[in-house]
Amino acid sequence: MRAGTLPLRAAAIALAASLLAHVLLLGGGRAREEATRPAARAASISLLRPPVPPAATRPEPAAQPLPARPRAGRPADQPSPAAEIHVDVETSSAAPTAPPLRLAGPASWRYRLRQGGQDGEASLAWQPQPDGRYSLRLTRSIGERALPAWESLGHTGAAGLAPERFALQRGGQDRQAVNFDAEARRVSFSASPARLDLPEGTQDRLSWWLQLAALVEAAPAPGGRWRLWVAGLRGELREWVFEAADAAPEDAGMLHLRRQPLGEHDPGIELWLDPARGFWPVRLRQGDPETRGYEIRLADVNS
Repeated sequence: MRAGTLPLRAAAIALAASLLAHVLLLGGGRAREEATRPAARAASISLLRPPVPPAATRPEPAAQPLPARPRAGRPADQPSPAAEIHVDVETSSAAPTAPPLRLAGPASWRYRLRQGGQDGEASLAWQPQPDGRYSLRLTRSIGERALPAWESLGHTGAAGLAPERFALQRGGQDRQAVNFDAEARRVSFSASPARLDLPEGTQDRLSWWLQLAALVEAAPAPGGRWRLWVAGLRGELREWVFEAADAAPEDAGMLHLRRQPLGEHDPGIELWLDPARGFWPVRLRQGDPETRGYEIRLADVNS
C-alpha cells in the first residue's frame, strides 16, 4: 500500500462517522418531537374548548343512629315505656275510668233462713278494716244444728272487693277452700286440681253479695243487666249475669234481680235489693227452699 493513501482513508472513515452521528442526533430529536406533539396538541385543544362541569353526584345519606338495644323482657317491636304511657293517657282521656265503688261500713245482718223445708237463722258479719283488709262471714243454723259456715277474706279497693281466700268451715276448721292469687292472676281449689286464669273482679260464693250491691249502686240501671265472675268450691268459674225482673206488690220499692241460667239443671238465683240500705240484699233465694235450695230474708239490722 502506498504511504499516501492512509491519510485519505482515515479522513474518509472520520467523515463517515461524523455523518452517522449527525443522522442519529437528528433522528432522536425528531422522535422526541413526535412524542411530545400529542400532548401539546391535547393541551391546545383543551384551551380552545369550554370547561365541562363535573358530573352531578348523589349526596351521601346522613348517618343513622343505631337502634336502641331492647331491654330485658321486652320484645324489640313493642313500644317504649314512654309510648305506653302516651297510649294510656289517650285511652283514659277518651274513656274515663269508672268511679270507685262504695261499700257499706261494718255491719251485722240477721236473716230468717228457710232451707230443705226447715226454718232456721243466718247471720252475716261484714268487717272492713282501715288498712284495706276485710272479713265477711256467714253462719247458719237450723234449730240446734249448725250448718257449715262461709268465710271470705281479702282486701278492698276502688274496684270493690278482691277476695284472697274463701273457705267452707265445719267446727271452725276450713274443709274446702278457694284461693285467689292476684299477682299470678290464678285461682286454685282445694277440691279440684284445676288452676284457672283469674278474670278481673272475680268474686267468691259470698263476696258477690256485697260486690253486686256496690255495682248496682254505682249504676242503678245499666240496661237492667249486671255482670260479675264467681268462683265455686269445686273448680268452677263462671260469669254470672243478673237482669232486672218484675217485683211483686209486697216487694214494692225493692229491686228484684234474677240470674240468667247457667245450664239445664241450674237451680237459679233471685235476690231483692233495698235502695234505702245501699242496695244491700234483704232477700235471697237459690233453688227451691222446700227441697235442696234455701232462702234468707232480712230480720233486723245492727250496725
